[in-house]
Amino acid sequence: MTAITAESSIWEVVNRGRWALIRFYAYIGLSLGISAMAMYASGGYDEDAFLYQILSMQGLLWGGTGALIGAALAAVFIAIKPTILEGRVAPNTVPWLDGSLLMVILAVIVALFEPAASQVAYEDQSNLLAANIIMTMNIVFIFSAVAYIAYLFAPEAFIGRIATASAWIGVYAGGTALLLRWHESYLIDVEIGHAPVSNLYEVFILLFIITATVYLSFERRYGAKGMGAFVMLLVSAGVFFGIWLDSVGQADIKPLVPALQSYWMKIHVPMNFVGYGAFAVACGAGMTYLLRHRMESKGSRSKMLNVFPSLDQLDQLAYKSVAVGFPAFTLATILGAAWAAEAWGGYWSWDPKETWALIVWLVYGAYLHARVSHGWHGKALAWWAVAGFLVTIFCFLGVNMYLSGLHSYGRLT
Repeated sequence: MTAITAESSIWEVVNRGRWALIRFYAYIGLSLGISAMAMYASGGYDEDAFLYQILSMQGLLWGGTGALIGAALAAVFIAIKPTILEGRVAPNTVPWLDGSLLMVILAVIVALFEPAASQVAYEDQSNLLAANIIMTMNIVFIFSAVAYIAYLFAPEAFIGRIATASAWIGVYAGGTALLLRWHESYLIDVEIGHAPVSNLYEVFILLFIITATVYLSFERRYGAKGMGAFVMLLVSAGVFFGIWLDSVGQADIKPLVPALQSYWMKIHVPMNFVGYGAFAVACGAGMTYLLRHRMESKGSRSKMLNVFPSLDQLDQLAYKSVAVGFPAFTLATILGAAWAAEAWGGYWSWDPKETWALIVWLVYGAYLHARVSHGWHGKALAWWAVAGFLVTIFCFLGVNMYLSGLHSYGRLT
């Protein structure tokens, strides 16, 4: 048995069948246990310190009990109805849950090496470790983009594996760093502590993680490695902007403005960036489609054509990306309206951010309508995916930098 075959076999055993289902139910039980702790445990839900409630002995007890009950129920269900193992939800979901748990574990381990709270000051945050991990993420993502581009010109399996592996390392480094920044915000001051999705610098990191993760899932499932050069190039462009944000003092952990001091932030912002990340992948698929279409129309015999997915595959990948991002962005917009009603007393106020979010929603809604109802495909929708992401970038970045309104707390300072 070759190493690749052995690796594939281990992957099949771990992420298929009974082991996948048991872990899936254990994760559900863990979530329910944490939720029960928030509602019924002594002390209840503490908005300012729930991260530490989860990681405390009380959190481990409630969550661990829920996980054990979930795993036990899965074993019973398998014994009663073995056909439950044929379902696809658990095998498709468990790898993502495993990855999330790994990020949490890595963040907890690194947190052990953080300086003591007495050695951390709001005015000087240079001794915190998350910044070093973010710089590692930056370097790895840029290296991954270079490796994917090199793979286009020299499609060696080794280069392809290096490109993919470095992209995954960047994802885990970024996720670990964000969780660590959450912890560091409490180290600076318990009153400052908040989820790391409150400013441009933090949400850029979140965008990198989601974009790379969506792309890598497509690469694994559809073998679309040739598209990685374009997607990771977009990520690398964002990395350079993030480095600039750091250089002008936008990377420091700061107190939340009153409008952001809400549990809505923890669900609205990540969901919003699932949409943004998926739209970025659709843009990458669109750019790849346009390049391949141009090369084919000119009769090119470049080796690059053997690396790129076919035009039909690229068309499908762009559509699948939008199909992932649009519902997430729609839900984020609905959640944002609910948050606005709580914070400002109205669901919609035609604030510049809200207006441009509506424009983005209409752009991608029209994309899906043209594709599904009118059968559009090919070059026209490839250009649409690219243009749509330019609109998305302005909604995300341009509005924050150049327009003022109720969302002006997101502007550069």
